[in-house]
Amino acid sequence: MTPGGIVTAALRDGLFPDGARSLGRGWVVWVEGDLEYRVVVDRDGTHMRRRAFLGDARLGPAMERYGRLSVPLDPALADPVWPQGSRLGPDHAAALQRLCRDARSFAHSRRELALLMMSPEDVRRGELVAWLPSGGWPGRLAQALVIATDLDDQPLAGEIRGLIGSRATRVVSRRPRHAPDVTQAERDRLDALYLDRGDLEQDVVRQVEHWLAQYSRALGRTITL
Repeated sequence: MTPGGIVTAALRDGLFPDGARSLGRGWVVWVEGDLEYRVVVDRDGTHMRRRAFLGDARLGPAMERYGRLSVPLDPALADPVWPQGSRLGPDHAAALQRLCRDARSFAHSRRELALLMMSPEDVRRGELVAWLPSGGWPGRLAQALVIATDLDDQPLAGEIRGLIGSRATRVVSRRPRHAPDVTQAERDRLDALYLDRGDLEQDVVRQVEHWLAQYSRALGRTITL
């Protein structure tokens, strides 16, 4: 079975929410209110890899090249094995239904999506983890400000600007602290990575301004820090 075949079977069996449609190649999308949900299924060796994206349905289409103003959500639990034949087994059905259920409850509004983007690190809720890498934090702050501006939510916009101002620069690479059970080979690898990067200092303000300029061009409106 191909990823597209899994989506077709899942749609046939009613495993996705009402209004869900296939985008091909293992992708499915649906919209609820001002939020857009995308799920992709792919093969990872012998297992069925699943991932969801929680995004802004209002501005996402204009931000296609920038990830559609979305946050990736990964299951915290192990993926099921790849299905055999043309039908999905109970474990595959349950895995897809849990993914959709948890994605739909991860955030309930565009404002909550913006608050999620403001996190400097991954966020886990239930069986899903929002993948929020540290290096991408300035870009997410800019995206959160785009949403707050479109909502005309001045308190939220002020909170985002205050956060940016308070963390104008920050260190994003530190010498690793090794747990007792870490092998010497892994210690050497992590130490070498640190030596390559050093205490890398990130100019948050400058990067936010860079991304706001990109997003402003994509949206056809000016959004400033």
